[in-house]
Amino acid sequence: MSRYVLAATAARVADEMVGVALVLLALARTGDPVLAGLMVTAYAFPSVASGPVLGALLDRSPRRTIVLAGNGVLLAVTCLGITAALGRAPDALPLGLAAITGVALPLTSGGYSSLVPLLVPADGLARANSWDAASFGGAALLGPALAGTIAATLGPTEAMYGVAVLAAVGAAVTLALPRVARAAEDRPHLLRAVRDGLVHLATTPPLRGATLTTALASVAAGVLSTAFPLRAAEIGAGEAAGGYLWTALEVGSLLAVALLARRLLAGDRPERVVFGTAACYGLVMLAVPLAPNLVATLAVVALAGVATGVGLPAIMATRQRHTPAGLLAQVSVTGASVKIACFAVGAAVGGGLVPATGAGTAIALVAAGQLAAAGAGVLAARTRGQGPGRSGGRSRAALD
Repeated sequence: MSRYVLAATAARVADEMVGVALVLLALARTGDPVLAGLMVTAYAFPSVASGPVLGALLDRSPRRTIVLAGNGVLLAVTCLGITAALGRAPDALPLGLAAITGVALPLTSGGYSSLVPLLVPADGLARANSWDAASFGGAALLGPALAGTIAATLGPTEAMYGVAVLAAVGAAVTLALPRVARAAEDRPHLLRAVRDGLVHLATTPPLRGATLTTALASVAAGVLSTAFPLRAAEIGAGEAAGGYLWTALEVGSLLAVALLARRLLAGDRPERVVFGTAACYGLVMLAVPLAPNLVATLAVVALAGVATGVGLPAIMATRQRHTPAGLLAQVSVTGASVKIACFAVGAAVGGGLVPATGAGTAIALVAAGQLAAAGAGVLAARTRGQGPGRSGGRSRAALD
């Protein structure tokens, strides 16, 4: 698990750096916030189509670690290409390179997590899952801050080089992990696996509701990829300080996981935690445009992180509770790809919205979007004659 945590965290830190580094490089090279948003979109959006197929392929692969390491190598190479091309070649070239590496993006989240049940015995799975969640949180905390710090001290070009180095480190450590795979007789036909995962995700009310909430919330959050740097500039801190706003958000999230996760996830309706945290996040984010300086903005954003911090382990618990083992990797990677693609849509919208309305107004709209996401998820989790979350669905153990 120590090697797994190192490999997954390096890969995820590199991934978390990309959004900040791409935006800052595009702004520095071109001064065009629309192009900055499109770069993030090009990186993230292809996963909406690739995620279901990648999940099924990963379940069937006899060498999952090679597939995951290949994803890291791809990210490293394309980052170097984007750095060479952005602002110096036609925009189609860096956008195309971002889209190429974005195809494999879901492997960094759901793909690595699918290794955990194969690396540890059943009695160690709970502890291993907590380490995996810590990897997500640590990467989300370190990535934006590292990208912002490198960009502020050395320049956005060097921030992109940092992404490439970390992606390569993650790939190297991944190759040192044990070889893991499902037995050959457990591998369904690829198209059937894709279909089964999508049908299960769409027809299981708690999964459907929680996935809808995270998807809509991700559209709203995608606007922040442009809004945070420009809001930091509005309050006199400089665009590079946008990375610190992401860090403050993740500090709050980690505090919530450490202090509240066990209590909030003790019940048998983890999807309700997904809905509640999205609503709380939206309410707190309404105060961000009112913060007059960087210190106050960091404090409010950190509080927003506390409000939403348990959302990630809650969606993971929802998937585990309502998904059979044979579909868990498929559902996890598909859910991750939907979330990433929705974030990309938000980033594209933010590229035009933030300059038109101002960063503060855009952040207020993000807050409203989080509240709408929570309400939509509650409605989607209902079944006829039942309240939200009372799907009558079977547990993962029962489905096994």
